[in-house]
Amino acid sequence: MGFLDKLKPQPRWRHVDPAVRLEAVRELDDPVELADLAQSDAEAKVRRAAVARVDDPDVLVRVATSDTDAEARERATEKLLALATTGSEAAALVALRGLTDPRQLSTVAKSDVADAVRTEALARITDDRALGAIARHAHHESTAAVALSRLGGRDDLLEVALNGDHKDLALAAFERAVPADAGADALDVLRTIESRSQQKAVARRARTMIQAIEAAEADRAAAAADRQRREAALCEDVERLAGQTDRAALLAELDRLDAAWRGLEVTDEAALTRFTAAVTAARETVARLEVEAEAAADLARQRAEAIATRDALCQRVETLDGDDVLAQLVPIEEEWRSLMPLVGDGPEADRLAERFAQAVAACRTRYEMGAQLAETRETLAGLVAEAEGLPSLEDAGAAAERWQALSREARGLAAALAAASRPATDLAARWKVVEEVFAARALNAQEAGLKAQQHVLQQLQRLVERATRVAEAENITLREGERLMRDIKAGFDAATAAESTSEMDDAVKALHGLQEKVAPRVRELREMDEWRRFANAQRQEQLIAMAEAIVASLKADEEAGKESDLAATARALRELHTKWQEVAEAPRHSAQRLWERFRTATDAIRGRCEGYFVKLRAERVENIHRKQAITEEAETLAQSSDWAKAAARFQALQEEWKAIGPTSKDAGRQLAQRFRAACNTFFARRREDMASRKKTWTENLTRKEALCERAEALAESTDWDAAASEMKRLQAEWKTIGPVRRNKSETIWTRFRGAADTFFERYHNRHNLALAGKLAEREALVVDLEALLALEDAPADLADKVQQLRGSWTRGVPVPVPGMKELTERWHTAFAAVATRWPDALKGTEFDPQLVRQRLEKLVTRVEGFAEDVRDSAPKGVSQTELLAQKLRSALASNAMGGRSSEEGKWRAAAEAVRDAQASWQRLAPIAGEAARDLEPRFRDACRKVNEHARRHAGPPRRSQRTTTAAAV
Repeated sequence: MGFLDKLKPQPRWRHVDPAVRLEAVRELDDPVELADLAQSDAEAKVRRAAVARVDDPDVLVRVATSDTDAEARERATEKLLALATTGSEAAALVALRGLTDPRQLSTVAKSDVADAVRTEALARITDDRALGAIARHAHHESTAAVALSRLGGRDDLLEVALNGDHKDLALAAFERAVPADAGADALDVLRTIESRSQQKAVARRARTMIQAIEAAEADRAAAAADRQRREAALCEDVERLAGQTDRAALLAELDRLDAAWRGLEVTDEAALTRFTAAVTAARETVARLEVEAEAAADLARQRAEAIATRDALCQRVETLDGDDVLAQLVPIEEEWRSLMPLVGDGPEADRLAERFAQAVAACRTRYEMGAQLAETRETLAGLVAEAEGLPSLEDAGAAAERWQALSREARGLAAALAAASRPATDLAARWKVVEEVFAARALNAQEAGLKAQQHVLQQLQRLVERATRVAEAENITLREGERLMRDIKAGFDAATAAESTSEMDDAVKALHGLQEKVAPRVRELREMDEWRRFANAQRQEQLIAMAEAIVASLKADEEAGKESDLAATARALRELHTKWQEVAEAPRHSAQRLWERFRTATDAIRGRCEGYFVKLRAERVENIHRKQAITEEAETLAQSSDWAKAAARFQALQEEWKAIGPTSKDAGRQLAQRFRAACNTFFARRREDMASRKKTWTENLTRKEALCERAEALAESTDWDAAASEMKRLQAEWKTIGPVRRNKSETIWTRFRGAADTFFERYHNRHNLALAGKLAEREALVVDLEALLALEDAPADLADKVQQLRGSWTRGVPVPVPGMKELTERWHTAFAAVATRWPDALKGTEFDPQLVRQRLEKLVTRVEGFAEDVRDSAPKGVSQTELLAQKLRSALASNAMGGRSSEEGKWRAAAEAVRDAQASWQRLAPIAGEAARDLEPRFRDACRKVNEHARRHAGPPRRSQRTTTAAAV
């Protein structure tokens, strides 16, 4: 660069003064220069102003990502956000590179911008809150769907279901957040969704699930109540066992009840305790009965032996037969009389004695009545044979009735034979077999009657519970009400046929009361149903007319050789069937006729659209192939670890999947499950990787927070060198720490950078801080001086105090700051006020106002004398040009002669004297009053005149003088 180039004026935006550059930036229109200033200017305020006028997204991205000033970065980020939401697609894509805040990216993804811009913004968002906001309020439903597919938290999905702007997505979020098999623990959530969801479809779905859960809970409660009743009944049955005396029956019943109890799988502690205590009591009863049975068995054995002996003798007597009966009877009687008395004696001994006596008498009688007894035996044998044939009869009632008659007759004959000591034991055994058969039949009939009665009672009780629920329900259906009324009538019929009990009577009475409550509502529903069916019939007539009109239109097109719109016809056919389902119920007398007409018309339409359906099925097969390819690619990508690329591809595959048309239900469902499983696998792996990275981010964040705390502690330090060295070490250590979570990265960096900037700004302005301290010292002197004015009387050492304050003020280093002018004025004002208020206290000192005024007057008079000399020596009628020429000639003459003229020396001396006078003026204490105010302008005007005249007439200063002056400066 040449010398002249250096002298060329620089543009104002290149000026060294930041204020000048700042002003120039506001007027600059060159985009290149503005971009350069925004990126490289040393002053943050200039860069901020330049950023405000830059529209190049590349420049704004560099500023937003690398500028050291937080406000500049913020302004650049705001402009990038505006470009991303309102600019062209290319500019928006570039602007996105500079946006890192999830909230800003969420704003872009939710706005109505190009697809590529929304896709890029959404791909860079990982924060669940931002994804939830997009899923709820994105302008485009496709973008909201992608965001929803990436949400996994139940709370985020519930927010979408409650506040989502898109119905289908809100419903999908609800189905993911609340599974179809949710239990009673989901009722609170479902009720919240039902009452607060902005989408009616979601509220309806929640209401349906609530009703299903409540119905299931009611069934569970009924089952639990029935279970409790069964547990209580078993406990009562076991408790009653403790009072039984039949050990075998007690053991059998105990085993039965214990098996029934185990089958219930009881978990209630109170019921378990009660049943266990009852079982223990029953087993104690069994043990007691065993002891009693053993004692009684021994006694019974002895008695049984005696009874057996007597019974044998009785049987011998009873079985005696033949012609020598009396000869056989005598020794038996002798043996009977030789027997020992029966153990325990009692009725059994009397019975055996009576039996023996009867047998002996019968034997004697039998001997006498042998022929008559034989005839009686034959008659009894005939009755037995007839009785043995009765069980095989088909008419069980007639057989039972005949059995009763035969039993009465047979008992008489058997008694006659027994009385004659000719009991027919063989016939009795045969008779007993038949008797057992009929006894078993009677027992079975009795048990069947009890079971039927219990069944009827249980049916009535269930009907009461069901009728109670229906009567208390706010809304019931006609089908439910009519079915209940039919069941109630059947229950009454069953109760009438069964044997009446108190429990059954109570159930019937309660059922009558509930029937009276439900019947009016059923009649009202039946009337409403008839009206609805009547209205449906009219609507069905309209649908039939529409279907027949379509058939006629198709025939007309076919006759005219015109091609019909089969796609529209197929849609109309589906719509007709859909609407028919809505009004399917018609009056019963005309329902079948209307349906036949509708089916005939729709079959004709379907036959005409068969070609279109074949084409549609072919398209669905093609869609299956496309979805198959997408699914296979997704399953391959599911194991990828290139998270960003794979996630973007998954999003693209999901968009392609949604763009594909319909498929067959089964194949489409299977492919959808596979595709969803692949997506879930990949995103689950990515979440696990993200969790690992989050752990590392947390550790890095902890280390960076420790550095921030240390930097913030150093930010206010005044140990400049040590603090600067430590701060640089912290900055170097910061660079060695890895990344942190993206949403905290900017915050923690801003915090550390803020602490460092605060310190280095103080470090670079440490001289200004020192000046500020000195300014504070000067202000303290002014305050002390002004404090003297607040005193009522002058202190005794006023002059010393004033002298001390003025000395401190004079010795202080000059402070070239804007605030010093105002402070100096306050100092002069306060000093003058002190001198004016207490002149006597300062009399005779250098602060005496009278003495100071006299010295000021002398200095004014002296300088004005120099000014008078100026007026006298000034040539009359000489122009400034001529005066300059004279000055040049005098300078040339002086240089030629090697000295100065006496004229120049005189004025130089005058200038020196004026400078001495000005120094003396400054050393004098300030005073108040009109005289002092008049002296200062006079002194200033005289000094100005002398100095101006000296500059015009004095030559250039000598080299030594110039050097001295420069050194002083």
